[in-house]
Amino acid sequence: MARCLKIAVLGAATCWIAGASFAACDVGLSPFLTCEVGQKHKELSVCYNDKIVTYRFGPASAPELVLTETVATIDFLPWPGAGRSVWEEVRFHTGNHTYAVFAGFDRLYGDDADTDQQNRFFGGVTVMRAGETLANLTCHPETTHAPWSGLFDAKTAAGLRWDREAQIWRPTQ
Repeated sequence: MARCLKIAVLGAATCWIAGASFAACDVGLSPFLTCEVGQKHKELSVCYNDKIVTYRFGPASAPELVLTETVATIDFLPWPGAGRSVWEEVRFHTGNHTYAVFAGFDRLYGDDADTDQQNRFFGGVTVMRAGETLANLTCHPETTHAPWSGLFDAKTAAGLRWDREAQIWRPTQ
């Protein structure tokens, strides 16, 4: 199983696996997804803690887009509990644009070091304007870091419960 070494550099934690670098999460934030996308290897990251969720896209030194939402209000779709892949999705909305970030892993790959771990994790972002897809960007497998997130627990701690039938978050009563 790949190990992640977190190193604090200039106030950010960077994850290194087998020599590949990943988009950084600020200190105190956990990664939902970090990876490189596109031909120019732009960085994509979604990081969170118990209060906020942050989306960053572009070069690490000068992101082109940064969006922040509270855990209580973020549009988060948890894994439905079926299928070969475990995945979750977070959607950031700004104006008439939506950035739907998905992350997960294939359950067929075990923790055996001899298995092809490079293809176990996946992620990406779909960019939409007024419901029309503008772009689908998929993470480069060798740079993808998508640990199982704690966003479900963070939303629950914020006083919300997932209504599986209605597919929405509701206040806990």
